[in-house]
Amino acid sequence: MIVLIAKNKVNKSNLEEFLSLAQIMVENTRKEAGCLYYDFVQDKADESLYYFVEKYVDQAAVDAHNNSSYFQTYIPRIRELRDDTSLTSCDVVF
Repeated sequence: MIVLIAKNKVNKSNLEEFLSLAQIMVENTRKEAGCLYYDFVQDKADESLYYFVEKYVDQAAVDAHNNSSYFQTYIPRIRELRDDTSLTSCDVVF
């Protein structure tokens, strides 16, 4: 299993559109066969930080997600709305 944690720093001026697109991503990704969970969370210590927390059965499921039509449509715009980002990829140990 693979866990991805995508950190997003978002300026308040872009927040409304960013949240709208994030909601679309959550709704669609949760329907994917290989997705075990897909949550969107806000940092308690910094209200400008948001995380997509994702868990997939394997790399093929991650690839299917990244190649989905909605990912290809919405992620480029989400990238434009962020001030900073990072992606951490983890293997589940236990």
